Amino acid sequence: MTSLERDSRFIETALTELQDYLLSEELYWPLGNSLPRLTPGALLLALRRAEALNPSAAHNWQRELDLVRAKWRTAWEKKALRETHNRLRLWSESISEWRSAPGENPADYTGAVRGRVILQLLLSEINSPQEQAALNDLDIFLRANLIKSGFLWEAGLESAFPADNFWFLYGKLK
Repeated sequence: MTSLERDSRFIETALTELQDYLLSEELYWPLGNSLPRLTPGALLLALRRAEALNPSAAHNWQRELDLVRAKWRTAWEKKALRETHNRLRLWSESISEWRSAPGENPADYTGAVRGRVILQLLLSEINSPQEQAALNDLDIFLRANLIKSGFLWEAGLESAFPADNFWFLYGKLK
């Protein structure tokens, strides 16, 4: 199964359950069928990836998301803020590990950077200066220890993740 097929299955399933998810207390909503758990960040990431690989479908899914998000805006923002807190904690732990053992875990970066991408997407959804400031502090280390390289993810996704906003996808840790 291609990444587009996985993202498509995830998005379609997530959109059918989004209202129930937003009205629940759960942050990580199970979707079954070996799909990732639903969170605002996971949905935003899948939509962003779909924009690059299937713009027409992504446009339709985005419209559907916009309708639900408009109806349940407060619930969406609460979930997005909770997820931001959680992902920021996890990203901070990754940065701490890299700081304590420089050069020992650079392979971890490619997988862990997914969380940083989701943080970027979430922070565009909510007004959270405190979390943005905390992320900016972590980025000081990252910028100082990132060696510029090619795009880390699969070919074809670069258009959805331009280097000016997603600079951390265009490098590897020293």
